[in-house]
Amino acid sequence: MGETPLRPARPVAALAAAVASFAAVLATAPSASAATSYAADECSSAYNRACFRIQFNSRSETTQLSQSACFISNKSIKDHWGYSPNGTSIVRYVFSGFPGYYTDPDRDTHKGMSNPCDNTGDGQYAADNAASAYNQDPSHSYTVYSNAGYSGSKKTIPKYDGIARNLGNGLKNKNSSSKRN
Repeated sequence: MGETPLRPARPVAALAAAVASFAAVLATAPSASAATSYAADECSSAYNRACFRIQFNSRSETTQLSQSACFISNKSIKDHWGYSPNGTSIVRYVFSGFPGYYTDPDRDTHKGMSNPCDNTGDGQYAADNAASAYNQDPSHSYTVYSNAGYSGSKKTIPKYDGIARNLGNGLKNKNSSSKRN
């Protein structure tokens, strides 16, 4: 007689499309088992003596320096959060203490960073946690930005002059990138 045929094709096709979309999202999502490492030193200067650094604490009014833990570099850092070098691992930027002088396993003493960074703030993420900046690079100024990719509020720290700068209201604990000028 004139029975209407069942049409399971549309719901099945819609379900298949939804499952395929979900699978595509899962395939592009970062792996829960991605290896994470931490870096506080992106400076290639010998003994870290000509580096730009952002620091965990502010500079006090009675000194020209901040002694807190720091993140150091001598290049532009597009995102203080960190980066993924290969899509499967993650490198997070953190603050760390750096010695002024250090002794190697053979008990030889080496000169390290002038005006060392102590351990206050050690291990804290660098992104959105800096209160001051200090530039030991004699050749380049650096600009700190509130957004990744060198945009937003900014403050330029001049070439080495021996004075740390507090980042101020627009940047204190809102730092996301720094550019070597």
